[in-house]
Amino acid sequence: MMKHFILFFLLAALFQPVQARAQELVLYFPFEGSGDTVDDKSGKNNHGKFDNGKAKRVASKDKPFGKAMEFDKARIIVKDSASLSGDMKTISFVLWVNKFTEPGGNGTLPRIISRASDKHELAMDSGHMQRGNFALYAGGITGWNKGMPIKEKQWHHIAVTYDGKVFDMYLDGKLQGDYQIKAPGKLALAGPFYVGSRHTGLGEDYLGLVDELAVYSGVLGEKKIKEIIENGVQDQFAVDAKRKLASTWGKLKSRF
Repeated sequence: MMKHFILFFLLAALFQPVQARAQELVLYFPFEGSGDTVDDKSGKNNHGKFDNGKAKRVASKDKPFGKAMEFDKARIIVKDSASLSGDMKTISFVLWVNKFTEPGGNGTLPRIISRASDKHELAMDSGHMQRGNFALYAGGITGWNKGMPIKEKQWHHIAVTYDGKVFDMYLDGKLQGDYQIKAPGKLALAGPFYVGSRHTGLGEDYLGLVDELAVYSGVLGEKKIKEIIENGVQDQFAVDAKRKLASTWGKLKSRF
C-alpha cells in the first residue's frame, strides 16, 4: 500500500514539470539592476544590452514591481539564441506598458519588440493603420492589423499568445476577442531580439515605459495571465524536475 502511495506521488512530481514546460519561460526582463546591461532572469541567459542610447530606469507601476525601463530613442539588443529561435508553433508575450504621447506619421509603428526580417513585431501604432492602438505583425503569417486601443500615460498589461492558428490579445487580463487574428503557420525566428526600436533602426522608436517583459515558448491561458498580473513573472517559473522529485521524496521519507 505504501509503495503504491509513494509511486503515485513520484509520478505526480514528474508529470507537473511536463505541463510546465509547455509554457516555458525563455526570456524575462524585470528591469532591475543598473547600467546599460539588462539581466534575463529566465535562466536561459538571454541577457540584453543597450546599443542605441542609455538605459533609464524609473519607478514602476507600484513598489512590488521595483523599477521600469523608460524608452526614448533607446534600444536593447539580445543576441540570437536557441531558446529564442527556431520554427516556433506557439509563443506568448507579456509586459506592462505606459506609453507616452508619440508624434504621428504615415506608416509609423514604434516598436516595443522587433525581430530580424520583421518576423514578429509588437508596436504602438502612430499612424500606419489605426493611431493609438497596439498592433502586431508576423512575417510570412500575417500583415499589420488595426490592433486594440491603449490609453496613453496609464499603466496597462498586454499579453499576446499564438497557438499556431490565431493570435489572441489580452488587455489587463481580459481576452480581447474582437482583435483576434487568424494566422495559421509557424514563426520562423532567427537573429537578434530587439526591445524599444525596430531591428533596422529606422527611427520607429517606442516612447514610454516597459516593465516585467517576458516571452514564453508556449501558450498562456487567461488564468495564468491573471496570475502574472497579480504576482509578477517571478513566481511563475517552471518547476525543475530533479528538484521537485528530490523534495517530494524527502517529504515522503520523513512522513513514513
